[in-house]
Amino acid sequence: MDPKAPAQLYLDSEKDELFERGPWPKPFAFNEEVVRVFDDMVSRSVPMYREVVACAAHWAKDYHQPHTRIVDVGCSTGTFLELLGRFLKSPAILVGLDNAQPMIDKAREKLAHIASHHKVELHCLDANLFSFADSSVVVMNYTLQFLPINQRTTLLRSVFDGLLSGGLLFLSEKVKCHSPHFQETITRHYEAFKERNGYARSEIERKKEALEHVLIPLSQDEQLAMLYDAGFREVDILLKMHGFTTFVARKTTPETRPL
Repeated sequence: MDPKAPAQLYLDSEKDELFERGPWPKPFAFNEEVVRVFDDMVSRSVPMYREVVACAAHWAKDYHQPHTRIVDVGCSTGTFLELLGRFLKSPAILVGLDNAQPMIDKAREKLAHIASHHKVELHCLDANLFSFADSSVVVMNYTLQFLPINQRTTLLRSVFDGLLSGGLLFLSEKVKCHSPHFQETITRHYEAFKERNGYARSEIERKKEALEHVLIPLSQDEQLAMLYDAGFREVDILLKMHGFTTFVARKTTPETRPL
């Protein structure tokens, strides 16, 4: 794929109408119903989703070290890994983790056509049980926010410990504001964004209710502090819209060389 060409994402699912009428998933869970509509759901619900995935592919290419692993934590249906597989010219070790078997099954279908060029590993397990050793890039897009807060620090420390010197963590999360006034404004604009993407007000309210106590956002400062506490010293914010924020963090050690 030409690095200068617009990124094309493999988004293949039914239209998300889970919260349109009748019973809906409550509490929210990544079950077979959600997997069936997930690509449509995430592309219409997460601001700049396509840009974030494309950006992750570019950064992964920049920081990938030969013969090391690129790990996607919460890989869902494999959209990022599929794009990255087409983006990378040299064979790579692409690893996807998700704790929902239906997601892994869908990702396996989506990634079948790149498996002849890259080594593809898909694991259905809790990320805290995974060893990140020999990884030069770890991507976590909208995954950490679904874990209990006390498990997030443990996972980030495990990622830091496993990353090679100079390795990259690409992390996207929904964050909350310290200011109630700004939070109210952000929420209003975010819900208007979803309405422009075809969701009815009733669908937005139902999904918000289903996600309560399931998706627990931290503030931007809290998320930054968690990254520093995990051991990262080079941390920055790459993208942000309606509270959805992408952080980049690089593992630096005395032997780390500049890019």
